[in-house]
Amino acid sequence: MQGVLKKGAKAAGTIAILKNPFSWIIAGILLLLTSLFGFALFISISLGGENQLESGKSGEGAEGTAQVSSEVIRYEPLIRKYAEQNGVGEYVGLILAMIQQESGGRELDVMQSSESIGLPPGAITDPEYSIQVGVKHFAEVMKQAKGDVNLALQSYNCVTRS
Repeated sequence: MQGVLKKGAKAAGTIAILKNPFSWIIAGILLLLTSLFGFALFISISLGGENQLESGKSGEGAEGTAQVSSEVIRYEPLIRKYAEQNGVGEYVGLILAMIQQESGGRELDVMQSSESIGLPPGAITDPEYSIQVGVKHFAEVMKQAKGDVNLALQSYNCVTRS
């Protein structure tokens, strides 16, 4: 009998809460705040994803800025020469950034291109020859990647020729 009374009291308490207008106001405010938070989260994720896509473009037309050292900049005329010879003249800036990443312009094999012709790392001891080989290799991986710059950059250090 007491179990029935407890259940009845609990049900009466629930009904009393539901009849109380203050409970409905609090529930409405909580629902409104939850909805606003969800909407704000949705918008921030949506806008954040769009900005991320814009800053990380892939394929042709990927552009950006990179600061390269004076040790790298001094090779720009050679890079331009070999880039134009290999049909990748529009990527001179990207190749400068690659050299900055590969050696900072402080090693003789500035493009770390020895491996692309089957030699051990750092075997090329002439910066111009390194650029000649490296730019040619970059042009080849760009062709294999069908112009997808990101794929070509990933492939630059992975593809070797015999």
